[in-house]
Amino acid sequence: MKNIQQATVIDLYKGDHISQYMPKTEYVWSNMTPRSNRLARVIREQYDGKMTWFGMQYALKVLVENWDDTFFNLPKDVAIKKFSRLLGNAVGKDHIENQVKGLEKLHDLGYLPLKIKTLPEGSRVDMQVPTFTITNTNPDFFWLVNYMETYLSCTIWPFCNAAGVTRQYRQTSQKYANITGADDFWVEIANHCFAARGHRGTEDAMISGMGHSLSSLGTDTFWAIDALEQYYNADSDKEIVGLSVCAAEHAVACQRIAYFREQGYTGYMEAEFKSLEDYLTRVYPTGIFSYVADSEDYYGNLTVNLPKLKDIILNRKPDSNGLVKFVVRPDSSPKTPLEIICGDPDAEIGSPEYKGSLVLLDEVFGHTVNDKGFKVLNPMVGIIYGEAIDIEMQDRIYAKMVEMGYCVSNLLLGVGSWGFLDRASRDSYSICVKGTHSVVEGVETPMQKNPKTALNSKKSAKGLLRVELESDSYVLYDQQTPEQEQQGELREVFRDGKLLYETSLSEIRERVKASL
Repeated sequence: MKNIQQATVIDLYKGDHISQYMPKTEYVWSNMTPRSNRLARVIREQYDGKMTWFGMQYALKVLVENWDDTFFNLPKDVAIKKFSRLLGNAVGKDHIENQVKGLEKLHDLGYLPLKIKTLPEGSRVDMQVPTFTITNTNPDFFWLVNYMETYLSCTIWPFCNAAGVTRQYRQTSQKYANITGADDFWVEIANHCFAARGHRGTEDAMISGMGHSLSSLGTDTFWAIDALEQYYNADSDKEIVGLSVCAAEHAVACQRIAYFREQGYTGYMEAEFKSLEDYLTRVYPTGIFSYVADSEDYYGNLTVNLPKLKDIILNRKPDSNGLVKFVVRPDSSPKTPLEIICGDPDAEIGSPEYKGSLVLLDEVFGHTVNDKGFKVLNPMVGIIYGEAIDIEMQDRIYAKMVEMGYCVSNLLLGVGSWGFLDRASRDSYSICVKGTHSVVEGVETPMQKNPKTALNSKKSAKGLLRVELESDSYVLYDQQTPEQEQQGELREVFRDGKLLYETSLSEIRERVKASL
């Protein structure tokens, strides 16, 4: 969206709202509130009813960048001409004069005359409690407040959704780690972000990856790390922002197998064996290496090739990070990931399909038993699975591992776009931006949306707002005086085009972890 004018990032019907407010309107207050968790992607028995608040700082930094690049830094006639042409063609030239004049004044001003107060990012926020409030600082620009709604809404809700989904994955991992004796670091990496290619564009994937990072260190969304450094003061030189490993994909694995077949290794399994041997002795004799093992015969790899490679695998050395492991990655299943990992009870008894990956690796490499009485595979091998792992499938897999007597630390899960996008929308928490108060010719004018047809689900707050933290929960007080509005937990972070305060990834992670 580099060349998209930020002034056009609105719902078109807002294009002449400047004319619809009452004459002599001076100030407008609005807020963002999660109204309902009815559609939130959670496991209900583990759910506290709240939403993880995240994305405000990114939204504000990008907002300023985009308004500067596509509006304020352009010659006035160029910026206004583009806007007026597009709006006039869309809604009719008879209805754009006031908005065009408003934008001309805004260009002359040279910045966004707004004040924004927000709750700390990473906080768990109850339904019906505002996460931020916004008002204008210059009475000429009352119209600008809700002009921001579309951008702020569509930018921020995916952050909150992704943060909430990965928090749920982590909660489930922690629950089963406690049961089976998995260590704390495993919980940090148990759910690896595989989601990027399945999202709706690079920004959507980045936002999801940033939200994922609050509760998990494992990611392959590389540019989310870049974004966290740029927008959330992370520093990968000083902290772990994101982790991944060297890993094969089918394009590489299949090319290598084809090459070895051309070299005279006629059988598929024989060619894949030579490819794996070369991987483990020449390419990756040290460190963690993840191999996509189902290019043709996944179970053949586990039952034929890995026993022949056992000594090589067990004698690999740690890398400069002190890590070493060979990880098999199945990537497809005729049923669900559960059968591939834990065995298919409908398969022929005693077959590889019946046994499943855990048992097959155990038969080759062995296990120890931890203090909780659960089996831990030889630390030189492990499994990662990244197909169709939603929050319910994760729970089913862990529960079956417990039943089989295996510690959950034997497995990492790749969380794909299905995990983040399944039933995900602004309605996941019914997030809305609504006006609650205005000043018209010096008269305080509270306002409220309260449709009878919505059974209170869309009832908004009224007047000036204050949020207090009481017994670990945020509580809304509306219809406040101007003095009361200045109090509470909503902190001013933005005024007149500048951020007054910035939080960091480490601070946000601490808040998220404290809420688990």
